[in-house]
Amino acid sequence: MNLLNKIRYKSFWLLDSLKGGHLKKDLNDISKCFQISSFSLLQNQNAPILKKLLDTVVNTSEFYNKYKLYKSLDDFPVINKLTIKENFDTINIVPKNSKDIVKVSSSGSTGIPFQIYWTKMKARRNKADVIFYANSAGYTIGDQLLFVRLWTKKYRKPIFIKKALNLVQVDIESLTDKNIETFISKIKSKKYPKSFIGYPSGFEKICNYLDKVKSPPLDCNIQSIIATSETLYDNVREKMAYYFKAPVVSRYSNEENGIISQQMIGDKFYTVNWASFYVEIFDINEDKPLKYEELGRVVVTDLYNLATPMIRYDTGDLGRFCNFENDKIPKLKDVVGRRKDVLYNTKGEIVSPFIIHTNLYNYPELNQFQIIQKSKCDYIFKINCKSKFEKEDEFTSIFKSYLGPDANILIEYTNEIPLLSSGKRRIIVNLYKP
Repeated sequence: MNLLNKIRYKSFWLLDSLKGGHLKKDLNDISKCFQISSFSLLQNQNAPILKKLLDTVVNTSEFYNKYKLYKSLDDFPVINKLTIKENFDTINIVPKNSKDIVKVSSSGSTGIPFQIYWTKMKARRNKADVIFYANSAGYTIGDQLLFVRLWTKKYRKPIFIKKALNLVQVDIESLTDKNIETFISKIKSKKYPKSFIGYPSGFEKICNYLDKVKSPPLDCNIQSIIATSETLYDNVREKMAYYFKAPVVSRYSNEENGIISQQMIGDKFYTVNWASFYVEIFDINEDKPLKYEELGRVVVTDLYNLATPMIRYDTGDLGRFCNFENDKIPKLKDVVGRRKDVLYNTKGEIVSPFIIHTNLYNYPELNQFQIIQKSKCDYIFKINCKSKFEKEDEFTSIFKSYLGPDANILIEYTNEIPLLSSGKRRIIVNLYKP
């Protein structure tokens, strides 16, 4: 760590100390939770926090008043974004004009943009979660952070904030070959520690450029690489690790809750943030919990939001638990994205996106690719490549082995598959509701 980064690090914690050291206390609490190896002991430790949350909402929220006689979390309903939007005034606890609230807006990637409130305590807890998980991946406060995402006006930071945070805003829309070349040159010339965080699709653009110029591994002093907001596939992980000589992990989070889980270095599964959330996996079509290893809806209870309570909140994502034997603390085996980003085969069964992408990347001649499921047996494969795709028959045959022999696959050529307003690109679009 160079002198300026040390100053940033010490200044950060000095400021927290002057404010009462609350952030440090939260960070210590999170660390203690992760030192527990027994799930039952962890649940016992979190029981008073969960009880405080549930007692508070049944006594102060009109929406939850009917659950005053609850015996456990199981007595509470599963809610989602639409539930919160339609019942916001009766769910919300803290008045809108309270000085204790922080407004949090979701980008609307599920098709339902909305705004909720956090208490300042929840905002501080989220900050502590971010520090803990970033540190677990190799990042240290004060190091330069290379943040690859869509930098709309809402998210852009003033120059003095960027300097204070040592933040470099890398806009995914500006990642042309020329701009990537300039970016790589800059980070190579600066020898101080740096870390990446951002969209895997942005990382992919950077790696594709480095492939094109036949680059060797780079000496950029990269300490950590965290992929967020999109699924991180193995080819992108391996290339980022190769070119930047740093560990790569994937983070599962959302704007309304914060960090729900993240991979630890060397672990392919996701360590759940049990310190700040209680996580359940529910059946895709019914509000009933699933057994371990079964794929279902990720439902979270935010233990620290006492402004807009999010109890048994359906995130819209799908995942499955593992690591549950002998009272071990469960992990997420995988998180496969939104329900509308999941394909069904012609029998109505979910097809793992990981299977699809594993095969997809065997065809490097494809610049961009998107699958659209229009009905039970009808699929459109959108392809962007320099010339006609010579392996169409082989390609469709492979995918029919997963989708079903009666799958009707139509291949469409396109010059560009557009990004979403969030700057992300959907590989799978499901217009079919089984």
